[in-house]
Amino acid sequence: MANFTTESTVRTKFQLTDPALVPTDLVAASIDDAHLELLRFLDPDLDTASPPSALIMGETLLAGAHLFRSLASKHAFEQKQVVVGGQRIEAGQRFAALSAIATLAEDNAWYLLEPYLAAGRPRVPAAATDTAPILGAPRTNGGQ
Repeated sequence: MANFTTESTVRTKFQLTDPALVPTDLVAASIDDAHLELLRFLDPDLDTASPPSALIMGETLLAGAHLFRSLASKHAFEQKQVVVGGQRIEAGQRFAALSAIATLAEDNAWYLLEPYLAAGRPRVPAAATDTAPILGAPRTNGGQ
């Protein structure tokens, strides 16, 4: 099944006009990833031959979320710490900003896509760990 959105739609929606900063291959991979993710939750009875505009926009936003997470990861790996006179110079909040944009785009995408999904919006399950004492060994029955 063909993707619902296009590179041009993603670039226009997120105003990503510079192909040097955001390569075509990265946009295409983000669209493919978003489409595969969407297909896992899409209602199988939905007619996708002529997808509704909300479905197209939902995939566009989901592709943007994948794209911004990739850009944030790239920025995190390329970030260098600079020390001048013993003082560390921070590189800014670019990783946090890109991650926030990705989360916002993903939330909006699943909101738009909800009517077209088989079982509602997918949620990431919470991972719980065993309880561990923070300040030393656990107390015994007699110790207070």
